[in-house]
Amino acid sequence: MTASFPQFRKNKTGTSYYHIISEKHMIEWQKLGSRIIRHELSVSILPERLLIADILSCSQGHYEIVSEIDFHIAVKQDPTDYGKLR
Repeated sequence: MTASFPQFRKNKTGTSYYHIISEKHMIEWQKLGSRIIRHELSVSILPERLLIADILSCSQGHYEIVSEIDFHIAVKQDPTDYGKLR
């Protein structure tokens, strides 16, 4: 089964949120204190591909599905401003 994109996830601690654009491209928003740091990942090696697959499948209970609205609230992004998310 092929997933539709974008997908949104967070880790169990709520310190990282993931905007998964495709099976090969993802943006992580990591909360550090009152700051949010953005990390963009474009797959170039197998471990990166496996990381995105694990996050998509909510592997071993480390990740949770979140709605797009909850994602935008958590990372303090305007959901209509997709230019900043891609």
